[in-house]
Amino acid sequence: MNLVKFYNPHYNVTRNLVDDLFGNFFNNDYHENYVKHCSENPATNVLETEKDFKLEILLPGFAKEDVSLNCKNRVLTIKAETKKENAGKTEGYKYEHREFETFAFEKQYRLPKEVDVDKISAGFENGVLTLLLPKKEEAPEKAPLKIEIA
Repeated sequence: MNLVKFYNPHYNVTRNLVDDLFGNFFNNDYHENYVKHCSENPATNVLETEKDFKLEILLPGFAKEDVSLNCKNRVLTIKAETKKENAGKTEGYKYEHREFETFAFEKQYRLPKEVDVDKISAGFENGVLTLLLPKKEEAPEKAPLKIEIA
């Protein structure tokens, strides 16, 4: 004779719902490493037209002063870091559950040769950093030069 474990799907569903309701309310039920790694690379859009490239980088929680840009040897470096004295201020509160925070990151882009590095411009509004990377104007083709043989 074999013993078979009793399984009632309705009992398990109800028990899981009650456990989730009361158990997870007081505990951090998210995987902290997942949340940590999600915020390390901000969402980025890259757009292109005939005249320029446009980068849009989502940086919620950062101020314009927290972001630095520089370009050396055709490598564009975007760095954002909150000031230590402003980071994590909670005004007397203690975190019971935390899923977001400001973070520091550094991202680099190798620029194509067609980008005019001297004319790059940037703007920061509503937590979105926008970079405009104009393309160099192509020199008009000249008519072929006739070379006479001496």
